[in-house]
Amino acid sequence: MKKLLVLALLAISPSGCKQGLGERCQVNADCDSNICSKSSPQVCVSVDDMSQTQIDAEVPPAPGDGAAPDGP
Repeated sequence: MKKLLVLALLAISPSGCKQGLGERCQVNADCDSNICSKSSPQVCVSVDDMSQTQIDAEVPPAPGDGAAPDGP
């Protein structure tokens, strides 16, 4: 009888769980938010986190910011 009860509980339990914010992921479907970052290591992020770009390069200065001109 106990084995039957255990099998019944396993059958109705969720088959898997999704990762929370900041936890590691590989694809969007791994996350509760359905957004896995593209940075390394890949972690689950929220929509609010995506408003900040994940670029680690510097932005070149805009013309007129004191940068030397390209030509004469």
